[in-house]
Amino acid sequence: MMMKELKTTIGNVEIKNPLILASGILGSTYSTLNRSFHEGFGAVTTKSIGIEPREGHPNPSVLYLPEIHSVINAIGLANPGCSKFSKELQNIESDVSLIVSVFGSSPDEFISVIDCLRKVRMRTSPVAFELNLSCPHAKRFGMAVGTDPEVVEEIVKEVKTTFNIPIWVKLTPNISDITKIGEAALSGGADALVAINTIKALLIDIEAKKPILGNIRGGLSGRAIKPIGLRAIYDLFESIGPKIPLIGLGGISKWEDVVEYLLAGASAVQIGSAFHNYSSPKVLITELLNGLDSYLVREDLTIEELKGMAHG
Repeated sequence: MMMKELKTTIGNVEIKNPLILASGILGSTYSTLNRSFHEGFGAVTTKSIGIEPREGHPNPSVLYLPEIHSVINAIGLANPGCSKFSKELQNIESDVSLIVSVFGSSPDEFISVIDCLRKVRMRTSPVAFELNLSCPHAKRFGMAVGTDPEVVEEIVKEVKTTFNIPIWVKLTPNISDITKIGEAALSGGADALVAINTIKALLIDIEAKKPILGNIRGGLSGRAIKPIGLRAIYDLFESIGPKIPLIGLGGISKWEDVVEYLLAGASAVQIGSAFHNYSSPKVLITELLNGLDSYLVREDLTIEELKGMAHG
């Protein structure tokens, strides 16, 4: 039985605990989103949705790398488009804290996607929309628009001007200084920053003597990138942390990882690739929440007190 309050506030958004299902993992259907929330997540995030359907990149598009407990993928923002995905949203249960991830190549595209999805008659309203400005393997989208501070600020500002809803911005690590993009998103009016998306990566088959992924290039997630994710949250907290909530992700598979991200300055964390080693979300989430609770009890701290403590 938990002895500490794990309820978490991210700006004006309150969720039951600081663990959030990351976009792209179990977020394609209403059934997996409902199940993931009821098995313990504080909130769940849909896969990234665009205005039109996208088939994505050819297979192989996802490979598990057991030697480093990580995943390389080049899915390419495959999605059914906002009109078709609307049918999934209609079946999200009323008690689910839902974050909808969207992508586009311009402010108008982001606005069109969000407008399309907001018209859906749902049992519950999304607690936030997450702008994917960071996918490393989809031309014209994600990282293509997310590495220019001026473009990032423009997209966020246009979206915030159009909609009175919480907007979270997912940042790319594939840039020399992530704080510049974070500052641009903050200037545009972002309500929270999510860091990080996958790291640019590639694999080669030495027998075939050519790259393995169908798209050649992909993105790496999993345990191997945790130090990079931690560095991003640490740097963002030092730069603009007091002004905007941070949500950390990258390599989280143990409760100790959750604590590290909170100490670095995150208000909450997102989890994805770790599910490759678990039979269901419930097993992993239970382990993480129990470990986090025991740590908070032992240290006699709250989540809010723990946030950013590594900065002294």
